[in-house]
Amino acid sequence: MGFPSFLLRVVVLAVLAVPTWAQAGSYLRVVSWNLRHEGWTAEQTYREDAEQIWRQYGANSNSNNGCDLVFLQEVMNASVVPAIVAELNAVSGVKWRYAQTPLIGRSSYKEIYAVLYREDTVSLLSSSVYEDTGDTFEREPQIVRVRHTPTGADYTFINWHTVWGNPSDRDAEVKQIGAVFKSVQDASRTDQDVILVGDHNMACTTASWANLVALSPTVECKLNVATTINLSGGYVNAYDHFWMQPEYVTEFSSAGRDYIGNTRDFVTRLADHAPIYLTLYSTSDTD
Repeated sequence: MGFPSFLLRVVVLAVLAVPTWAQAGSYLRVVSWNLRHEGWTAEQTYREDAEQIWRQYGANSNSNNGCDLVFLQEVMNASVVPAIVAELNAVSGVKWRYAQTPLIGRSSYKEIYAVLYREDTVSLLSSSVYEDTGDTFEREPQIVRVRHTPTGADYTFINWHTVWGNPSDRDAEVKQIGAVFKSVQDASRTDQDVILVGDHNMACTTASWANLVALSPTVECKLNVATTINLSGGYVNAYDHFWMQPEYVTEFSSAGRDYIGNTRDFVTRLADHAPIYLTLYSTSDTD
C-alpha cells in the first residue's frame, strides 16, 4: 500500500527541517593558561590543572563547564603535557590529544608551548614554531591551525609567552608581534581567522602594541582584565590576552578570566596566572 500524498509531503518536510551537523551552530570553547613552571618539583599539580581547565570554564561558578581547546605556556619539560592530558581524559570523560613544541629559549632557561584538544570536537591541522630568522624573540611563538569539526570553521592561533626581562626587552618583542601576526595570516590563502593568545607580560592598552593594532583590518584586544595573582590572592596585572581582527573573526562571542573559587589557595598551589577563556560561535567556515 502506498502512502497518501499528504503524508509523503509531511515526511519530506520533516527530513528537510532537520539541520545537518555542519549547519548546526556550535561553540568552540578555548582556554589559555600560563601554568607557572609546570613540571618543576614544586609545580606538578596535574590533576588540579585538569580540574580547573574542565570544571571552571567561564566567569563564575554557575558557568557551563567544559572546553574544547587549551593553550599552555610555561611548561618546563616534555612529560608535563601527557600527564595533564591523562588527567583531562579522566576528569572530562572524553578523549584529548596534544601537540607540544621543543624546549625554546636562548639560554639554559627554556619553556615548552602546548596545545590540547578534544578529539571529538577539534581537528589539529598543524602545529609549528615560528621561524624567527632575526632572533627577535626569547621564545618564538607556537603557530597552531585547528578545525572546529561540528561546523568546519578553521582558526589559526599564535601561542606566545613574551619575555619578562626588563621593560625594554618586553617592549621590543611586543613591537615585533604585529609582523608575526601578518606573516602568519599571509601564509594562508584559505584561513584569515588569526588569534593571538598567551601571557604577554604587558597590558594591551600600552603604546607598544601600536604595530599590531595598526594592521588592516584593525586588530583588537578582546580581554584586558587583571589575570596575575599576588601571594595574598589579589588580581594584579592584565597580562593575558586574546587579540584578533573582528572583521575576520566574526565568530567571537565572549572572553574573560576563568572562575577561581579561592585565589589564595590557587596561587599557593597551582599558578600565579588565572586561565582565560574565549568562546567562538559558528555555523560554518566563514573564510
